[in-house]
This record gives sequence, structure tokens and C-alpha cells, in this order.
Amino acid sequence: MAAPPQGKRASNGRCGDGEPHVLLVPYPAQGHLLPLLDLAALLAARGLAVTVVVTPGNAPLLAPLVAACPSVGVAALPFPFAPPLLPPGSGENTKDLPRHLFRPFMVSLAALRAPLFAWCNAQQRGRRVTAIVSDFFTGWTQPLAAELGVPHVTFSPSCALHLAMSHALWRHLPRRRRPDDAEEAVTFPEIPGSPSFPWRQLSGLFRQYVADDEVSESIRRFFLWNLDSACFVANSFAALEAPYVARPLPDLASKRVFAVGPLSDAVATSSDRGGKPAVAPASVAAWLDAFPDGSVVYVSFGTQHALSPPQAASVADALARSSAAFVWAVRPGTAVPDGFDAATASRGMVVRGWAPQVEILRHRAVGWFLTHCGWNSVLEAAAAGVAMLTWPMGADQFTDARLLAEAGVAVPVAEGADAVPDAARMAGAIAAAVGKEGEPVRERAVKLGKKAAAAVAEGGSSRRDLEELVEMLANRV
Repeated sequence: MAAPPQGKRASNGRCGDGEPHVLLVPYPAQGHLLPLLDLAALLAARGLAVTVVVTPGNAPLLAPLVAACPSVGVAALPFPFAPPLLPPGSGENTKDLPRHLFRPFMVSLAALRAPLFAWCNAQQRGRRVTAIVSDFFTGWTQPLAAELGVPHVTFSPSCALHLAMSHALWRHLPRRRRPDDAEEAVTFPEIPGSPSFPWRQLSGLFRQYVADDEVSESIRRFFLWNLDSACFVANSFAALEAPYVARPLPDLASKRVFAVGPLSDAVATSSDRGGKPAVAPASVAAWLDAFPDGSVVYVSFGTQHALSPPQAASVADALARSSAAFVWAVRPGTAVPDGFDAATASRGMVVRGWAPQVEILRHRAVGWFLTHCGWNSVLEAAAAGVAMLTWPMGADQFTDARLLAEAGVAVPVAEGADAVPDAARMAGAIAAAVGKEGEPVRERAVKLGKKAAAAVAEGGSSRRDLEELVEMLANRV
């Protein structure tokens, strides 16, 4: 991560013990952690003292941030394994967990509250924590902030629409009239446009809720605590989500939402953001240089979901049939069919492991992104002016896919974590996308990319929101 551009230096007009010191508490999942670290860089560049709380297993992920912003502090606290909720040795990041442990992991993390309170109280004069900014999965930090007597800000690594929907679900606890009907619609009347989604597309955290269950009730309490925050911060931008950030929403306790993204575009990111890449960015760029503008499809389904053998075979078959050039970033655990690499070597590159995604998307040859619609991936593509072929699988991804469809910058190709797409149909969609049929979508994506760039530039909507947030954090001491 290169050092972010310097902004206006924050000043509260005070001195001595009143210097602002912001404590950032990320949730240890790649899609949550990385944008909050980007925000940490932007706050530090504007003169705020910043400390990021992590457990030792996640501390290496902060190395690019600390290298670019040496003023950023790190508070490493032991991970609070809490049998029987979470067996010892389960891992300290969701990428290391089986899916059935995601919810217990989220609840176990709340045991950091006591040691974090002790850490805050142990800080010397002049370094007292004056505000806490935490991921929306760590709502337990809100009563911690109240105990310390400092403001709390909830950060959303998801879009503002999903942020509002998530809190609406935990506020109202809608129940199904037909428990066996996964298509039963749930409507959100207090959100602009009264969006409606089938039950199966709602947050899995919520769909697994069971009244009086310890894990379920703890998660609900985390979300309700978020509503007592001073405000919300979303990694989004007004041109994409105007209805959901233009005015306070009842489902967010009518609190202000600062839209400060795309954070990946606001910070000068590097290829080691999130991990050491399996292939050097320069090598990928040199390979991409051989292809015409917008002709290459980038393929990635994020860090959490490993395609099943039938799914991987379908994607491979579709890419082979499409005749399109591609770069496929393959997560560990995904089995690419034998012989695929060799058969497509003239027009395809398979990256096994962490890929330099931002650099790939920003290359002129890449025009399309076959994606699971994770919000970080969506914003990185939007900022690069790249159109998307969408395959939402869970979490906030169905919401993200709908936003993209409404913006006219995406084409759906599949849906659901267990779906095995028809290879011929997917191949047809890919071929159409890189051909003349896909040109209008690509043109709209390029325009959206320009709006994203304008949002984080001087005088842009996201830059203004960021500066207002900095002023708020600087003066709450």
C-alpha cells in the first residue's frame, strides 16, 4: 500500500491531553478488514492518531498499511477462543473457518471487550482513545465506547443499501408465513423504493436466527448496539447509492451515513494489500498487454467461497467455449479440471492464490469481471470502469447484484452458492459481453468509473464526506 495523498491536517484547536486518537476495530475477514485499513490510512494522512486492533494471527495483514503509514499504531490482543462456541485452534480469520463456525466466531470475538477496555485505560496521557470506529459486525464496541465516554462510529464494508437492510431485519425480525417457501418476499418499507427480496436472498446471519439462542441473540444485540452510534460510514459513493445516503434512514436510527468510497480508489493501493500475490503484477500486466482494450474477462469469486468440482468444471468449460481471453484467480480448494491450463494457454491465465486484483482490473485490456459480487470486488471493478458478469452467492451479494443491474453495468449469469451454471449458456453470455452486444454495458461501466473517480477527487462527494468525518473525529475530545 503506497502512502495515501495528504489531506487537510485535522485540528481540534486544543493541545495536551486533548489530541484526537481514533481506535479502529476491524472484523477479521478479508472483505471487512481491507476497506477499514484503507480508511485508517486516510485518517492518518489527515493528521489523526490511529491505532488498529487485531489479534496476532491477523497482524501480518497490517504490514502494508504500517509500511505506508508509520504513524499508525497496532494493538495486538490474543484471540479469545471461547469453548464450546469456538474450539481452540479454529483460526483467527474467517478464511480459515468452515462455514458453520462463522456465527460462533463472530460472537466469540466479543470477548475482546474486556481486554480492549483494559488496553484503552492503560494508555498514557496524550494518547487516550477519543473515538472508536468499528466494523458493523463488532457492535459490542459501542457499549465499550460508552464506558470510555467517547463517540462510536459504525463502519460498513458493504453498500449502504445492505447496511440499512441488515439493521431493518434485526430491528423488526420479520418471520415467514410459509416456512417452507424460500421465495417468500420480504419488503423493506422504510428504505427508499421499498425494495423486496425473496427470503433466500436475505443475510444468512439473519436467516439462521433462533429466538432465545445464545449465538442468535448475541448477534442481534451487536446490530442493535450499532444503532446507538454517532453515525455510520460506508465504503460507497453517492453516484451509485444516492437514495440511501442522501438523507438519514429510520432503519439506521436516522443517523448520518458518510459515503467515503471507493476506498480502494481513494488510497494508492499496492499488490500486497490483503496478502502476497501469487504472481507479480508486472507479469500479469505484460501478459495482458498483448490483448485489445476491453477484450479480457477477469474471473474471481472471492476469498470465502471455493467452487465445488462441478462448479469449477462448469466455469472452465464456459471459458473454453467462449473463446474469450481471461485471467482466472482461483481460490485454494477450487479444483481446476486437468488439462485446462494447457488447452487455453494462448488466451488464458490461471492464478492460483492471491491475485493483484486492483491492478488487473485497472489494465486497459480488462473489460469484464465474472464475480460473486462481494462489495470490495464490485467497488474495485466500478472504480476501474469494468462491467460485470454477476453470480451472487450469499451475504450482501444479492443486494450488490441488484444495485449493479439498476445501474446498467452488469449482466447476470448465475445465482446461488450451490448453483452449477449451464456451461453453454455462461459461454454465450461471456462471448456476448466481449462482443458488440456488450458494448453499451461497458460504456455505462466506464461512465460509472469516471463518477467513482470524481467522488474521491478534490471537491467530490466522498472527499467531502471524508473531510466532515475527520472534523467530527478531531473535535470529539
